[in-house]
Amino acid sequence: MLALCLLLLAAEGPPFIYWGARPAIVEFESAGATSDEARVLEFHAAWDAKDLVLRFSFDRPVRDALRLADGTPVSGRLKAVLYVDTDDDRSTGTQEGGADLRTGAERRLELGAVTMAADPEEQREASVLVAATLHGLGRDGRRRTLWRADDEDAGRVRVHGDAVELRVPEDSIGSVGTLRLVVVSGDTARDGRLRARP
Repeated sequence: MLALCLLLLAAEGPPFIYWGARPAIVEFESAGATSDEARVLEFHAAWDAKDLVLRFSFDRPVRDALRLADGTPVSGRLKAVLYVDTDDDRSTGTQEGGADLRTGAERRLELGAVTMAADPEEQREASVLVAATLHGLGRDGRRRTLWRADDEDAGRVRVHGDAVELRVPEDSIGSVGTLRLVVVSGDTARDGRLRARP
């Protein structure tokens, strides 16, 4: 059992950043395990090299949330959405209404899971991928895909226990200063700020 745990940890690779000394940008209250869907408890973000590194910490181990009790992969239990206001100006970007925290965002990142069916010809069992897609948002709400990755690319998406880390290329974000970051988990939204790159 220990060997299996070590093998899984090695396959995930080390965290992208040491987060211990960095305060969370957004925090949610723990509601306990009241639903099958994993909920975000903390969200961290930091600049590193040419990337924006994000960490979503959930209320349960991510791999457990992606499987039924009998081990069957399931995709609808992991979901979080991040809106990025790249200039911290609510008069630009998508317009959702004055009180809506999403107003002003130019980017929308969706984090979720995709179930992959078994393929006997390739001798592959059914599995589930943790995937992220970043969209650019227009003022009218239209989206265009800017970036996409899943945990088969450990250089961009990693799962560590109860957390998912993403390494999003800076040029996909299009930051022009301080970022206002709005995290939506379930029906709750919270926002916080990440200072402009030094």
